[in-house]
Amino acid sequence: MDFKIGDDFDENGNVQEHKVNKKMLIAIVAVISIVFGLLVFFISNAILGGGKEKPKVDTQVEISDENVQILYKYVSYKDNGHGNDLFLKETAVNSSKFTDQDKLYYALYYAQPEDLLYSGKTTDKKQKIYTLSISKIKGYLQRFFGNEIAFSPVDEITYVFNFTINDLGVAKLTYSEEEQVYKVIFEKEEEKEEELIKPYYTELTSATKKVDGSLIINEKVIYTTSAKEDTTYKINIYKDYGHITLIEAKQNITKEEIEKNPISISNYTEKAATISYVFKVNSLNNNYYFDNSYITY
Repeated sequence: MDFKIGDDFDENGNVQEHKVNKKMLIAIVAVISIVFGLLVFFISNAILGGGKEKPKVDTQVEISDENVQILYKYVSYKDNGHGNDLFLKETAVNSSKFTDQDKLYYALYYAQPEDLLYSGKTTDKKQKIYTLSISKIKGYLQRFFGNEIAFSPVDEITYVFNFTINDLGVAKLTYSEEEQVYKVIFEKEEEKEEELIKPYYTELTSATKKVDGSLIINEKVIYTTSAKEDTTYKINIYKDYGHITLIEAKQNITKEEIEKNPISISNYTEKAATISYVFKVNSLNNNYYFDNSYITY
């Protein structure tokens, strides 16, 4: 008699086949179906990307944000006896466009009164001589331009600090290679007559934080030329530094009219050019530094 492995035998030695409980079979099939369904769901989800994080997007930052205000103040620091208009005239700017004198002017914006040390000496005019170390200045440079900035000290500059010492704010800085310091002498600031018509007008308009963490600050700008004709002025307003694209021409404008209704960029924001300043994050200290700027028309 033939029999298979797993056959049972009755009392008489006859083969008796297994009888499977139908309810048990249904339960097993149900469990297998659920497990299979879950596997299909998770595999499909993984393939289609349903389990991934939502993609990051650029976000708008309020122009009142502290970082935006501080950084904009740095780049818009244009009139300091130096008259640097690099950001205003160049379509694209990065650190390589700056001369050493340019770099020094922007870096010194970070200087604080305690950074200047009294040397104990005075000039023939009894002016106190202070010193500002080159290492401090290199620190300022790295804060503004990033860690890779190159710099060679210039011999002499005149600078208007953000603070005063002995009620004086204008300083003459002279480099001493031997001591590796700038010798600083403060002088009385000459009163300047305020310009009736400025060569350009700017306004901070927006800021965007990019996905990579960089911050872009946008500034609107218009450019002007003016000419006095007897007792009135002729004023041209342009979109570009080269004075090619005319936005508006004004004629026979009196001084009183200009003083009463000064030129305002808010009247030309739609036609004005935009300067975008790009700041990146320094991985060593998590602070923003200037990377580049560009103008769009």
